[in-house]
Amino acid sequence: MDWFGVVIAILGTYVLVALAILVGGYVLTSIAHMKALKSLGYDNAWMAWIPFAQQYALADVAAGNQETVMLFGSLSVPAMLYKFWWVLWIVLMFIPIVGRLASWAVLVVFRGNCYVKIYARLDGTSEQEQQVLGYLSGCFAIIAIVKFLASNYSTKQRF
Repeated sequence: MDWFGVVIAILGTYVLVALAILVGGYVLTSIAHMKALKSLGYDNAWMAWIPFAQQYALADVAAGNQETVMLFGSLSVPAMLYKFWWVLWIVLMFIPIVGRLASWAVLVVFRGNCYVKIYARLDGTSEQEQQVLGYLSGCFAIIAIVKFLASNYSTKQRF
């Protein structure tokens, strides 16, 4: 019985630590994205606290008031489709193997493109200068979180 209690205590501690890390990551992600959305003058920056609404808000800010959004400088995507890219990402995850690879590609391309456009607007640079960092951020969101939290964006731009 003693070993059983020790194992339960260890598992309980593991679950609590994992839960604390997940909650902390969620809070940092939401704060970072909310900061970026507010810096761009987005009226619904609170959407950063809702997981899929956050992806919509990032795409909405990136698309601006345009009818179409350019991917890779040559591929034109309707803005409404661009704003709901995350639906395709979710659907593809239900397809074994090929769908999961495709969902990863969709995630990197669309979220990365959102970050490219957001970085360019926040830093006052061209999108070409932000391509590498933007698409890496699409793959590793921690890059965007650190960039948004560490930067001082004082001007409020209207999107």
